Amino acid sequence: MKISVCFKKRPIFHHELADGDLDIVSVANPKIIVHECKFKVDGVTKTVDNSEFKFDNSFGDDQTNEELYFYQIRPILDMIFN
Repeated sequence: MKISVCFKKRPIFHHELADGDLDIVSVANPKIIVHECKFKVDGVTKTVDNSEFKFDNSFGDDQTNEELYFYQIRPILDMIFN
């Protein structure tokens, strides 16, 4: 059996937003993009570095645990118990 790796993004909490934290992860199945805010060497110019990571499946914070189960877990259980 092949190993399958998935990613589930959690919602950003209200207290995190109140503290000025940013939501820096975008989900586009099967990949995620981490947006890292930086300053250029001059110390003034702002820039964003984007890093992509690919998984077998990725689930956004708007998707339910039931969806994760249906698409990621259930096929594995069906394979094991059939």
